[in-house]
Amino acid sequence: MKAEKKENLEKMRAYKKVADKNKRVNKINLVVLAAGLLLTILGMEKAGSYLLWTGMFVLFVTAISGIIASGSLRKQR
Repeated sequence: MKAEKKENLEKMRAYKKVADKNKRVNKINLVVLAAGLLLTILGMEKAGSYLLWTGMFVLFVTAISGIIASGSLRKQR
């Protein structure tokens, strides 16, 4: 029982690590998205478009990362 509990705690720590990292990345990503939107509104469509697409890609990657991390946590329960 102790080995199983220890393994579950390690999985939970790994999940929390991924979740915390994703939160930090998402905060930075919101700044990137806001900058892209601002540049697009101010008339610099090319630079704003690049930032918006980059922000959407990072948002997609962090979402997939969170889904995979939570899926691996659920399989153990």
